[in-house]
Amino acid sequence: MGVAYVSPWKVPAGQNVQQNIEELHNSIEQLGAIKTGLFTVECESYHAVNVANSKTLHLIHSTEYPASRFACFEDGPSIVSDVMLPSFLSKLRSVWQPRKGGRIESKGHRYELGDFVLKTGIISMGPSTKGISLEVEYTPCVYPCDCWGIITELLKGFVGENMATNMPTLILEKSKEIYTPDITMQQYVELFSNMRKSNYTPIVCVK
Repeated sequence: MGVAYVSPWKVPAGQNVQQNIEELHNSIEQLGAIKTGLFTVECESYHAVNVANSKTLHLIHSTEYPASRFACFEDGPSIVSDVMLPSFLSKLRSVWQPRKGGRIESKGHRYELGDFVLKTGIISMGPSTKGISLEVEYTPCVYPCDCWGIITELLKGFVGENMATNMPTLILEKSKEIYTPDITMQQYVELFSNMRKSNYTPIVCVK
């Protein structure tokens, strides 16, 4: 596990998600990346029963960590558990219940390019397609402050010079700490929460 950056990918006007992700795949493969498989990140959101102003609990499963489950509270801490966590929550339905429309996922392809791992996914809620996710991981590094420049330079290779280069708040707050997988999951939670908003516009721009 290195340092990972998770971002939305803007679909240009006049294109649909499938057309755009195929162009993204072509751009990545032109850099020399090799397709190494598939990936899925699933998120189901829960709310506390009969608790006013309660924080949402997000339960995340990633195929990169098949033996783990990640629980992230809205604007709060996260914990890493084993595969029994969903079963445990199901026994607490008097306390925590799944939110209506609370299941969302990103599913797509995994690439390797030297020391980088890239994942491109189509984000969907049930039958509805919400957008595209892009994850870039630089595997040799464990401190975000040491490799953010390398990550952004790679992104500019197929995003263009117009991309936002500021370190996201989630990463910035822990830029001098050892990076852990739960930070990646928190980035997906933030992305999924934004994608649920009908008026959300991704900040990453294509060429």
